[in-house]
Amino acid sequence: MSGATTDRHATDRTPTVPGTQLYGMYMLAIAACLIGNLVMRVGMRAGWLPGSARVAIGVLTVLPLIAVTALFWRMLRHDLDEMVQRVVLDGLAFAFTVYVPLAALYVNLRTAGAWVPRLDPPDLLLAPMILAAVGIMIAWRRHR
Repeated sequence: MSGATTDRHATDRTPTVPGTQLYGMYMLAIAACLIGNLVMRVGMRAGWLPGSARVAIGVLTVLPLIAVTALFWRMLRHDLDEMVQRVVLDGLAFAFTVYVPLAALYVNLRTAGAWVPRLDPPDLLLAPMILAAVGIMIAWRRHR
């Protein structure tokens, strides 16, 4: 009887898509970058974080993103089926097509002297990453 219970529980698990775990790792890597940037800004303004420590934090918090990027590239080329590849590429296309016009608008408005909010490098850097994550989520829902 216990064998039947074990088999039933084994079949209740939903299979995970290979990209799902990578997506979660990607979001955690972005969070690490944001937290690292916040720590650097607060430490710099408060005066308790010297320049060498800021550089170390800056490098260390980007390492997870580099690792996830390498895994993403390997997985995209070898491990993902065609549907997941399409979802990822659709998400990246969404990010590119949204980011470029927004960046161009921002640059043109600043050049024209119009008031636009001041964007710091993290805002400009993380925007494409966040748009890619949103684009992949939208594409995943559309393709399911």
